[in-house]
Amino acid sequence: MHLVNLSCKDDHKCLRTKNGFSLVEAMMAMILFFLLFGYTIKALAPTATDSHNLLRGVTVAMNACNWYLNDLERRINYLGELPASDLGENDVTLLFSDDYFSDIEMLRNLQATSHISLDGDLYKMRIEFRWGNHDSDHKRPHNFELSRLKTRPGI
Repeated sequence: MHLVNLSCKDDHKCLRTKNGFSLVEAMMAMILFFLLFGYTIKALAPTATDSHNLLRGVTVAMNACNWYLNDLERRINYLGELPASDLGENDVTLLFSDDYFSDIEMLRNLQATSHISLDGDLYKMRIEFRWGNHDSDHKRPHNFELSRLKTRPGI
């Protein structure tokens, strides 16, 4: 903003004074600020990226495990019991590659295993997720496990 002070003591001589910043100066200051701010954030971002990926991975794993156990409970309520082929330890990784779990790509090298047993009228259901954040994580250093108990309907 320009403040112009015109003090004319004489009709022929006018003093002109300027206070404030010009538009060009203000724009240059903003550009410098955003460049420095951007490089600072970029420099600090790699330290938080792995933590954010892990947090997103655990969130997706938790939702997927809940979905799977809810589906098992729904099938038990509808059918009255689970087929014998579902009992025991099963690899269920392919169930989570559907479009419904579009965020699953952040769970690199996913392995999902279900453990279901029937003791009398009580189902013990457990699902375990193991994954790595990076393509080179063949060891699957991250895991999440969720379990539930469910009785047969009418008990």
